[in-house]
Amino acid sequence: MKIITSGGFGEEEVKGHREIVIKNVLIGIQELVKQAEKLEYHVEGENRKHCRFFTQMAVVETEWNEKIAEKVKVLWQDAAIQKTWQAAPGFQLQMNHMDYFMDHLDRISSPDYVPTNEDVLRARQRTTGEQSTFFVFEKVGWHLIDVGGQRPERAKWESIITSKDSVNAIIFFGALDEFNMASTEETGKTKMEISIQVFHELLHSETYTARRNITLILFLNKLDLLTSKLNKEDDKKAFHNLFPSWDGTTDGACECVRLKFVEGFQEIPIRSHSICALDTSLMTTVFQEVRQTIFENRLLSSGVNV
Repeated sequence: MKIITSGGFGEEEVKGHREIVIKNVLIGIQELVKQAEKLEYHVEGENRKHCRFFTQMAVVETEWNEKIAEKVKVLWQDAAIQKTWQAAPGFQLQMNHMDYFMDHLDRISSPDYVPTNEDVLRARQRTTGEQSTFFVFEKVGWHLIDVGGQRPERAKWESIITSKDSVNAIIFFGALDEFNMASTEETGKTKMEISIQVFHELLHSETYTARRNITLILFLNKLDLLTSKLNKEDDKKAFHNLFPSWDGTTDGACECVRLKFVEGFQEIPIRSHSICALDTSLMTTVFQEVRQTIFENRLLSSGVNV
């Protein structure tokens, strides 16, 4: 939204993301090294020393330098690490844009590196507490409150909805690519199953049922990653096993996931959008539709037919 409405991020925010991007790279390579060991994918030769280095590394205390950058580059090219990366959808990998950062590692490693909008969009930083953003778009003021989706953060949802009378909409994010990704919250379930479960808990909650005038919008994100997965035979089979009625198309897959999210709640007007939050042009169109939806619902709640 900052890119769409303001053209990008402030100077201080960009500076702060330099460190975030570098930590993403370090965490990503450390995760891959540890997973390669669990999967018994064996790194060969000199790279074994690099693996020990990253396994023992304390990311927060590590100072980025050329030597570390070179170790990351060499390890990323190792056949065992690449095999682990290909297997990443099957386990909980935090840095799912590791390939993007590796493609731009030389630029990121430069002493005068300044993150681009694309870098910031892909950098992962866990949301804690309330992150508020205010902006004016086409003469209308918007106040967005971002709250994390992890279990400890979900406890804050109710207080935000109930304490702010001006809340006009709830946007719930689900990930389209998580149909075969193991959840760390509950053994034996996928991340998508947990996401659907949390969404249904929200719809059942007294907090939401008491304020049915709030516009409910479902963003099914990571359309790009879903499309990539459905081009891989194993992932395609896994999706078809979960959704036997799937017609084999990406649009059809999105619809299967949407129906699963809204199952049992057909009476509630839920506006759904399959999106890629990295695609600014797509998000501009979606935002226009969301804005219109909220505007129409406010008129209806005021007794005005539209």
